[in-house]
Amino acid sequence: MLIAQLLFVTAASVLPQAKDPSVSLGRVFVKNEKLAYEIRSSLHSEHRVRGLQTWIPEDLDLNYDFTTVVEDLKADGIAVVHYQRPVMHEIEGETFDAPPKDNVIQSNIDFRLTVSPLNEILEMKDLTDKGGKPTKKGGFTSLAPVGVERRQAQLGGLLSQFVSEMYRLSLFAGSFESALDFAPKTPLDEVKVGDSWKRTVGYQPQKLKGKGDKQAVQRLDYTFTYKGIVESDGKKVYRVEGTLDLKTDLGDFVNQLVGMKPEDTGLKKVPLTMKSTIEFDLDLKTKHTILAEAKTESGFGVFVTDFPDEAVQEDKIKAHTTMRLAGQRILPPTKKKVQ
Repeated sequence: MLIAQLLFVTAASVLPQAKDPSVSLGRVFVKNEKLAYEIRSSLHSEHRVRGLQTWIPEDLDLNYDFTTVVEDLKADGIAVVHYQRPVMHEIEGETFDAPPKDNVIQSNIDFRLTVSPLNEILEMKDLTDKGGKPTKKGGFTSLAPVGVERRQAQLGGLLSQFVSEMYRLSLFAGSFESALDFAPKTPLDEVKVGDSWKRTVGYQPQKLKGKGDKQAVQRLDYTFTYKGIVESDGKKVYRVEGTLDLKTDLGDFVNQLVGMKPEDTGLKKVPLTMKSTIEFDLDLKTKHTILAEAKTESGFGVFVTDFPDEAVQEDKIKAHTTMRLAGQRILPPTKKKVQ
């Protein structure tokens, strides 16, 4: 009996091990399927100016719901999707002299989108524009104002542009490329656990590789990694993780752009950092995002040559965003023709 057991163990040890299976993360759209999503974002920022030891806090929430309905299916799994986001809530947090304020934005966003299984938007048409023509991907620049931008005006045009982008990316507010509504962007090929790919969400000045300190506005990419099948809320899902880690100096870029040195412009440095992690749970059958949770920490400081060791303005940011699938059903067929 013992010899038989030993022979079994030995035979099992030399059998080829099962390889990690590769999977496709491409979405499977179903005609007339309606999905309802909830997006909830909260941002806590602290800022101070030179001479103040106390950080001044500020809270902002950006909440909205949206729906998608698959109106038609094309070749290669491409879908024509009706996207609606009627209202957004921009909630300013309580301050020492004012209660929380809910700024209700009648966004009335109403698009017909052509979406690939990779979550790439190939074409969009604004249905509120009666004479509108289809717009190619990338033609839509902003989906929502961000209240915290009002403080950035004092930074000047160039700095304000990139600092405001940092706030938008922290809240995942902006174009479809940076929002969570159609995320994650998935690869064309099948993946195995540990495989990674990149997708662009924005642009920031960054050092050019091999060019010393020379900077240029470059793509800001998330790195996505397939983590395998995990259990989430009692259900098995595909887990995809997205990470972003940015460290740059806007001061170098501005000085380079105007062709002057710090002693001439008075701007010594503007270090800007941003670190973000997103976890996506995808349905095993449809690859729809069931849940996405993002955490971001970012900040910047403005240093001038008169006070090289003390920032004249500083901001620190912590943000948390979730996207949750709140409803899913198949609508009865309609005879309405897609325009």
